[in-house]
Amino acid sequence: MENEKGIVKLTRKQLYDEIWALSVAGVARKYNLNYGKLIATCKVENISFPSSGYWTKKNMGKDVSNEIVEFSGLEDTEISLITKDAVVKRIRKAKAEVVEKVHTDVTEELDVAVEEDLSQKKTENIPKWPDGILDYLDATERNKVLEYACNLQISQSTRLHKMLVQYKKDIADYKSKLKEAQSRPYYNPRHNKPENEPAFFKEMSDECMSRAIAILDTVFKSIESLGGSINSDLSVRIRGDIVRFRMVESQDQVKHEMTKQEAQALVKYNDDIKNHRWASKPQIRKYDKVYNGKLRIVFGERSYIRDNDSEKLEDRLGDILVTLYEKAEENRIVREAREEAERKRVEEARRREENRQRKEQEIRLVKELVNKAEDYRIAKEIREYIQAMIDSGNEDITPAWIEWARKKADWYDPSIATEDEYLGKRQHEKNAEEKEKSLQDSIRKSWYW
Repeated sequence: MENEKGIVKLTRKQLYDEIWALSVAGVARKYNLNYGKLIATCKVENISFPSSGYWTKKNMGKDVSNEIVEFSGLEDTEISLITKDAVVKRIRKAKAEVVEKVHTDVTEELDVAVEEDLSQKKTENIPKWPDGILDYLDATERNKVLEYACNLQISQSTRLHKMLVQYKKDIADYKSKLKEAQSRPYYNPRHNKPENEPAFFKEMSDECMSRAIAILDTVFKSIESLGGSINSDLSVRIRGDIVRFRMVESQDQVKHEMTKQEAQALVKYNDDIKNHRWASKPQIRKYDKVYNGKLRIVFGERSYIRDNDSEKLEDRLGDILVTLYEKAEENRIVREAREEAERKRVEEARRREENRQRKEQEIRLVKELVNKAEDYRIAKEIREYIQAMIDSGNEDITPAWIEWARKKADWYDPSIATEDEYLGKRQHEKNAEEKEKSLQDSIRKSWYW
């Protein structure tokens, strides 16, 4: 295995072994890979991977040997996997190539002006983008998204996006409600806090909130220009799938400076102890956490873009846009896998229900067949008995009796199934107990005539 310049190289067999040992998500975390792209690579390279149900059963200690799909194909074929860091670096490189292609002799002082003109350049100025960046899109859409990514800049002169206008209003309203709640006696932040806290409210200072709104304004407008939409909770919908994220300001841990009230409480506690009075020691924290102005946008457990010493998030708007698209594709793959699993579950439930109904039907038909065969046997024996009585020459065997007995045989015989004048139609499909009950019911009904 080689990991150089943002590329992880594994053989087909190595990738198969690691996926079945760690899961696809585990391998993606281990090598900092895009989950959706890793799934797509496995499908292209025909490398089997376990379902989510496999890990659930395995973690519960159940036997999963019958769910393991054996490795097939060439073992030593090498596969190159691009890390998430490489995607960010390569989009920045592509951005630099656009500038260089348009004006190779431009001076550093004119860099900003050149980037402002980029959106007006013809499509022949768009370079061939590096492989691995949004390569699941068709060429036209990919070029359009990456062109936007290379040209994104914050503009203070345009009207704020409508969702962010509402967001600022929600923050102001919430602050007012929170201030009012905190002024009441016995305020408890767990139970008395106002409802519907705005997104990111507790995760950054007012200064960083202004930065975050400006960044999101630019990104939101570009997403809508590319056919996406923005939801009221500030999540985005790209190509039909929702992407959620967080804006967070980092915090530094500093030594806590004791307040006047805390100092008074500590003095009182020491006096009480000195005078042998019971007292509860005041809980005074040793450290405080303070916002440090470093902002990051978080896309998942381990995926984020943040301020660093050389660049702010405002300089990485293209990276943010591309990452949102990558996350949308990752969510699409997860959603479709979930939908496919649900479809299979529903189909399996339908098949089981059909089998159950078919089995019940077969059992019922077999019972009816046996009951009819029993009636047929009795009818046959009645006819044999009639013939035996005729052959015996018994003087009591009259033509009337013979006719009556033959009618009863026909009533019993399901192949003839005549209706008796008094007994009605025999229900051949029922068992002996049910038939007897039907006869008794017919007798009781006759009482009311």
